[in-house]
This record gives sequence, C-alpha cells and structure tokens, in this order.
Amino acid sequence: MITILMATYNGETYLAEQIESILCQTESHWKLIIQDDCSTDRTAAVAQEYAARYPEKIRLIRRDKPSGSAKNNFFSMLPLADTPYCMTCDQDDVWLPEKIAATLEKMQEMESAFGKDTPLLVHTDLKVVDQNLNETAGSLLYIQDLSPRRDALHQLIVQNIVTGCTMMVNRALLTRFVPIPEMQNCIMHDWWLAILAAAFGKIGFVETPTILYRQHSNNQVGAKNAHSLSYNWARFRDRVGAKTVLRDTYLQAGEFLKLHRPELDASQVRLLDAYSGIPQHPKWKRVAILLRHRLFKKGYKRKIAQILFV
Repeated sequence: MITILMATYNGETYLAEQIESILCQTESHWKLIIQDDCSTDRTAAVAQEYAARYPEKIRLIRRDKPSGSAKNNFFSMLPLADTPYCMTCDQDDVWLPEKIAATLEKMQEMESAFGKDTPLLVHTDLKVVDQNLNETAGSLLYIQDLSPRRDALHQLIVQNIVTGCTMMVNRALLTRFVPIPEMQNCIMHDWWLAILAAAFGKIGFVETPTILYRQHSNNQVGAKNAHSLSYNWARFRDRVGAKTVLRDTYLQAGEFLKLHRPELDASQVRLLDAYSGIPQHPKWKRVAILLRHRLFKKGYKRKIAQILFV
C-alpha cells in the first residue's frame, strides 16, 4: 500500500484534473491524503467532493492555521504516512497512468538489492507542459541541466536533483525523518529526504517521465531553463540572490549535521562540517573547501558562480 500526500492551497483550477489522474493509475493500491492549507477559494470544497465520492481512497484534512508554505505543509504531513511507501503530490500537475506502477517497480527492485531496512528514495523525470498541457519540454532534468547520477552526499548538499512530485520513499527512509528539522534551516521537503537517502541509504531513478509538470502563473517552484542565456545572465547579475541560495544550503547542511551527527560516519561529519562552516572563513579558504571536498554544482557556469559568490 502507498500513501500519497497532497498539499493544497488555492488550487481549485487544476485540482480535479490532478485527482482524476491519480484515480486513473494502473496501480490501485494507494490512498490519498489531501491537506488544505487554509485556502480562500474552492480548493477544499473540490477535495471534499472527491473524498465523499471515494471515502475508502481519499481523505481531506483542513488545517486550522496556515502553515506558511508548501514546504511546511508537506513536512507536517509526512508523519501521516503509515504504509510501506509514501509519495508526495502537487495540486496542479497530471500523473501519467503508469507513474505509480513504474516508481513502485523500481522501488521493489532496489529493496530486493539492498533490503527493505535500507532507506530508499526513487524519483523520475518529468515532461514540462503549459497550463493547457501542451508539451514545452520532454525532460525537466535536461532543461535544468541536472543529472540523476549526481546523488552522492557531497553533491546533494550543494544541489538538489529530486523533484518532490515524482518521489517515492520507503518506510525505512520515513523513520529517518525523526527528528524533524527546523523549518527555517530546511529548503524543501524533497531536498531534505534526498539528503537523508544519500547519507543513510540509496537513491534510484526512473528515466521515463511520469508526470506532466504544469507551468502557470502561480507555480511556487517552476521549470527554469538552465540553458537559456537570459536566465543565466539574470542569475549572474543577482549577486544577493545567488549568495542567499548558497547560504541556505550551508544552513541546511548544518541542520542535518546537528540532527544526525551520532548516526553519521567520520567522513560524512567532516564533509558536512566543512560545508556548513564555509561562511566562517575568508574567501580563499571557502574556495579551498569547495575544491577539497568536490562541492560543486553541475555545469561550468554554476561552478564559476559558486566561486564568485561563495
């Protein structure tokens, strides 16, 4: 059985289409928990209609107070997953019919290889579409210039490769979610779970896209084209933004080290200590730490930006 966790907020426009795509999955052993974050539109009403029609499959939870972000909403939901596997779901995409089956097949293949007690995460590629589901890119990882092979701890603390709406985690990884991190020191739920999997288990990837990743004016996290000159120039000019992004990764690495130091091996502790401590050093030593521990993002443009803004 698989628990699907969907965080919603003011998503009435696309919510029904997303739920219908889950109902049309070829794998039927799932339950969907929708947690609405105090929406002011008809999101909760739409979700309640489906929960009433499919009470054995769909449950709606309405938060009493706003969580403050999709990240916070997802983090508060993770303890609700009481099944062997858990997936997270956005409110505005469309799941292709084989999504759950393909991800589960890869997860079970990994459990056979590494054991069910090994913390495991499986993620997939996505097709990028516009608000009307017209395809604009066949691979999100390609347009973002990311590689699923960059799943080692020293790579993931610097740059995330896992898109939460494609992700499945097993029970062994969910148990590693305790203790819960301080939200201000954690960037996103998918990134945190990916770091957990890299530190204590394994990460698997399904190359075939399993989602139509809808892009519209209200996306909280969008599909930026890392090959675009205009995008790269804008990022390069935004010195404050670049430094903020890097700072957040240092804080996240430090939070991870604080919570999990007793369980980490000596090399992992040295790595996380070095990366999270970068702001304490002069420029030359910051760059030396990046070089010594191979703490670089993918692509020469990103590496140059790291060296400039570290």
